[in-house]
Amino acid sequence: MKTYFCKTLVLAMAVAIAVDPAYSVVVENGGPVAKITVLTETDAHGNSSTSWVDVPGATVNITVPSSKTQLVNVRFSGESYCFGASPLGAWCSLRILANLSQMSPRSDSDFAFDASGAANDLWEAHAMERTAILGPGTYTITVQWRVTDPNVAFQLDDWTMAVTQHNGGH
Repeated sequence: MKTYFCKTLVLAMAVAIAVDPAYSVVVENGGPVAKITVLTETDAHGNSSTSWVDVPGATVNITVPSSKTQLVNVRFSGESYCFGASPLGAWCSLRILANLSQMSPRSDSDFAFDASGAANDLWEAHAMERTAILGPGTYTITVQWRVTDPNVAFQLDDWTMAVTQHNGGH
């Protein structure tokens, strides 16, 4: 009886996932690399804001040439320390913007870069990646951070931000 029930439950979950429109994969393509811009930072910075604020130094200006479209891919990685006297379930979030518009996937605060732990849950390496298809123009690419609870502190150290521009994005 247990085996039958488990198989039925797994099948039902698979069907629910297959027909649920919330699970939609977005495919973006780009051609050859046109330019790569890399920033690195070795100074630790902290933040306890529940509102989005810019990560110090994590801003890049790029230009997509006239009559071109580009797939822009941004990777951000670094050491993270997310801690505080907070109820379980609090976390530290990052998002990446192109001219104040969230890059994909647009998960806003739902993206947990690091979960809040005890004070002895020390530095860990974490990473994220975002993309956007951008038309001709100048763009400011910015990484922002926030905490989901005011009792949580978020620190970043030794981070790298890599912005890759691919010609022919669609």
